[in-house]
Amino acid sequence: MRRLIIRLNRLFLIAGGLILLVMTIQIGVVALSRALFNLAFDGNVEIAKYYYMVAISALPLGAVQAAREHVIVEVFTQWMSERAKMLLDWCALIFTTVYSAVLTVGCVLAAMDAFETREFHRLFAFDLIYWPSRWILAVGLLGFLMTAIYMVFSRQEKLESDSEEA
Repeated sequence: MRRLIIRLNRLFLIAGGLILLVMTIQIGVVALSRALFNLAFDGNVEIAKYYYMVAISALPLGAVQAAREHVIVEVFTQWMSERAKMLLDWCALIFTTVYSAVLTVGCVLAAMDAFETREFHRLFAFDLIYWPSRWILAVGLLGFLMTAIYMVFSRQEKLESDSEEA
């Protein structure tokens, strides 16, 4: 199970990186076309907002969680023993898992609703559908949730093994 979660998060991380590269190229081309030819493309900002930014921020969440690269502030816990810090970290991880489960379910329901209503944003020249970006967010949160669930159970085993040794 661990390998599957790691591979899935790695795939999401690579996809987020490739999307970042595509967004950078698109914005660079638009900037050059404006500067050189005084030609602008309709919907460039909206595409970046509704597609690229969602994918760049949501898809790598699981990989960031697995690498434990989120910001941790230890102002109030620096005086605690290592075991107490581990226990507090595990409790925070449970809270994070429950919160991300609720958020993921909400995003999946919103994505289903957006798909059914064919949610779009009206631009000058065309309509930009953006219900797919809701699915991208739901998939990214699902990767984060799977990682968090795995981490809760692996930390619980570590806490139990540490308490048996003590």
